[in-house]
Amino acid sequence: MSRATGLLASLCAPGELATVAQRCARGKRRQSDVAWFLFDEARQVATLRDALTTATWRPAPLAALVVRDPKPRVIARSPFEDRVVHLALARRLEAVYGPSLSPSDFACRPGWGQHRAVLALQRHLRCNTWAVHLDVRAYFPSIDPGRIASLLGERIADAPFLDLVGHMLAQGPAFYAEPSVRAAGGLTPEWPPPGRGLAIGSSLSQHLAAHVYLNAFDHWIKRRLRVPGYVRYVDDIFLFGRGRAEVRAWREAVGEWLAVNRGLRLKAPDAPVIACAATLHGLGYRISREARAPRVRTLRRLRQRVAEEMRGGGAVDAARSLASSAGLWVF
Repeated sequence: MSRATGLLASLCAPGELATVAQRCARGKRRQSDVAWFLFDEARQVATLRDALTTATWRPAPLAALVVRDPKPRVIARSPFEDRVVHLALARRLEAVYGPSLSPSDFACRPGWGQHRAVLALQRHLRCNTWAVHLDVRAYFPSIDPGRIASLLGERIADAPFLDLVGHMLAQGPAFYAEPSVRAAGGLTPEWPPPGRGLAIGSSLSQHLAAHVYLNAFDHWIKRRLRVPGYVRYVDDIFLFGRGRAEVRAWREAVGEWLAVNRGLRLKAPDAPVIACAATLHGLGYRISREARAPRVRTLRRLRQRVAEEMRGGGAVDAARSLASSAGLWVF
């Protein structure tokens, strides 16, 4: 497989950063840093483009924001200029990795997404007998930046582009080494180990975690384990099969592969194997062969978001921000 080149040049092509900035600003134009960037957009974009082409761009320090969704998460906040760079980098990676992504990988992909993942889960419930839901323990804090850099180097030969991604990767271990961040995120002293972490909160980190880090895992599941029913949404892994013992064996094999090849641990290595005739709880839904409905806490969070959006931006901005979530009511 030939490695991709010219990524930084395409990222800095005329009009590209301006397009990315407009996309990055969707639903956030009332935020002060976004509004200021757009007020002086031409100069801001030119300055950013010069910094990228001369290899002088460096990301600003990350600020921690604690959210509960419902479990505590620590989001790494970056200034708007850095978020533009993150999205521009992610768009280049989409072009490189998009053709090789598994159809079972649903997160952070145009045309896939949460609703389609739920439909796939229901379809597999109808076609199989047993299922297991696995997820990775402290996934983003456990990601090894060195492994990501190696994986990117296998597909990309553009050194300046890889250097840009490397600056972002270097922020993760320091971010998760902060005692306040570890405490807020519920991280224990023994896991994840030092030197790990991909700071969650940017489109680039989402792409790296959802696609780059586990792309080989998806193909191993289908080609080596030959699992007939498989869905993955970032670190939520669902396996479906006809034999209970077979699904248990897959569960053990998945834990071993993730530990050996990615240095990850499952949150519940002995997660229960359930009958597909029962109700599956996953991705914020209660899913059965006959129906699907959002979980109570999912609707509660949606109501809170609606109230916050209405207070902050009015009905029009709230409708745009909540467009995808509105499907909870009719999906």
